[in-house]
Amino acid sequence: MIELKVHHQDEIKTIKTEGNASLLEILRENGFEIFTPCGGNGTCGKCKVWQKGEGSITSCVHYVTEPMEIILPDKKEAQILVEQHIHTLSVPFSPGPSSFLSYLPHGVAIDLGTTSLVFYLVNLVTGSLVETRAVLNPQAQYGGDVISRISYASEKEGGLLKLQEVILTSINEQLDHFAEFAGITKDEIVKITVSGNTTMLHLLLRVDPLSIALAPFKPSFTDEQIVKGKNLNLHCHAESEIKIMPSISAYVGADIVSGLASIKPADDRKNYLFMDLGTNGELALATQESTICCATAAGPALEGARISCGMGAMEGAISTYNGNEYSVIGDGVPTGICGSGLIDVIAHLVQNKLVDGDGLLEEEFVVVPADESDNGKPISITQQDIREVQLAKSAIAAGVNILVKEAGLSFDDIDAVFLAGGFGNYINAESAMKIGLISPKFKNKIIALGNTSGTGAVLALKSTQFDGVVQDLLKQTRYIELSGHDDFTLDFAMNMMFEPIEL
Repeated sequence: MIELKVHHQDEIKTIKTEGNASLLEILRENGFEIFTPCGGNGTCGKCKVWQKGEGSITSCVHYVTEPMEIILPDKKEAQILVEQHIHTLSVPFSPGPSSFLSYLPHGVAIDLGTTSLVFYLVNLVTGSLVETRAVLNPQAQYGGDVISRISYASEKEGGLLKLQEVILTSINEQLDHFAEFAGITKDEIVKITVSGNTTMLHLLLRVDPLSIALAPFKPSFTDEQIVKGKNLNLHCHAESEIKIMPSISAYVGADIVSGLASIKPADDRKNYLFMDLGTNGELALATQESTICCATAAGPALEGARISCGMGAMEGAISTYNGNEYSVIGDGVPTGICGSGLIDVIAHLVQNKLVDGDGLLEEEFVVVPADESDNGKPISITQQDIREVQLAKSAIAAGVNILVKEAGLSFDDIDAVFLAGGFGNYINAESAMKIGLISPKFKNKIIALGNTSGTGAVLALKSTQFDGVVQDLLKQTRYIELSGHDDFTLDFAMNMMFEPIEL
């Protein structure tokens, strides 16, 4: 008998099974409800569960052969999976000519984020999403944000090569894992799609990113790039297609293009705001006629970087906090606090007037005492942490204000607000409103879609027809450079204050 430990709604249930069945079947037989809009045939990837020590796996195609510890999605995460299904574009399965390089072709979609990397393994015979894994971006040791990494690449001898080497090493480690996990050889990985911000894509291809940081902020490339696996020494088929998704500008990258293109059109949604609140606050306002986008220098605070006890949205991170209780990603002992937990804590401080309107924190606030943390040290919020969030929320709020004005709309004209990125997976919208990160006027209009950059990369992996959707989007998109916009400085200053609000 094989033993499974299942974490669900603050309870742990032990299941004993003979195996020889999919994890989905075993969970259902034991009374657990798992969201499977495709009926469990492996094509939608929405029946994801978290396997301790491995990451996210697709339960309908994962066959149980050894003991496992499983964490089922909580209500919020389950709702995000539902929303992704409802709002994600459907495209025909047509992976393209590279799928003929192997009798058992597989592909990998990669979301190349500044703070974290997310990998999706897809069977290119069936279209099933086999496994998802997330790791921290190893480039963070050379700088927490894109400007720091551009400086390292430009100023350090061999810096650009080093940044490429560490990211390729990380990618190859995951490709090796996928090959072992799926029981395939590297030659059966025949297509890789990569989405990410413009700087990360330059560093991946070892293209000098310096022009991104200097006015007039013109990257060396924004169009789609196609290379072969052998060109990057990746652990895949030498002739595999490596597709780098197109960007819009220096600071509105392929992650936003992929995300926007992945959203299904809807008759009842004429105008919607798209917010990817990662290290860079990338924003877009889509109307029936056009899409306007911009980027704000939000800094890495919302992804846990430059925060005293901060970390990415990984196992061990405090992701929610309500003043009395907190929850931890992976359901274990807390190691630090990620962006969503940080926003919850600051909302608590603001609402209880422990932080004043100017952002002054009288004394360090302890979220988790030392005896409850993983490393025996308290997890706390400092004055500098407050300042980091203050700058981020002001920049994002100002960017939204300008987009709405540029479109000739009011906040009441916005039909929906889509939150994207890893931050959007966990953020409490009410907490974001309480600190002024998101306008209270958007209450009841907010829909969290999770990692839409990854969703778009998967669509590009599975269907060549998605390329046409991307190109149509690019034709109707206009970029605004906020640094030269007349209203930005005033809007930024006006959004610095914290004001307790009732929702």
